[in-house]
Amino acid sequence: MIEPTEQDIGRAVLYHPGSGLTLGLPERGVITSFNAMMVFVRYRDDIGSKATKREHLQWEPPSERKAGK
Repeated sequence: MIEPTEQDIGRAVLYHPGSGLTLGLPERGVITSFNAMMVFVRYRDDIGSKATKREHLQWEPPSERKAGK
């Protein structure tokens, strides 16, 4: 779970679903905004952002950022 601040907009995160259809590796995205309830994340080459629960996100470690660019 993350607690983003204004300085975190543009920062990379990893999405880990609690359950559901998405299985396997976490999905990388970038924070575009947030509010009291949700974090808005742009995944892959999506044009828009998706509302994502904080508890399904973690900060992307610096080592993964270098490898995935």
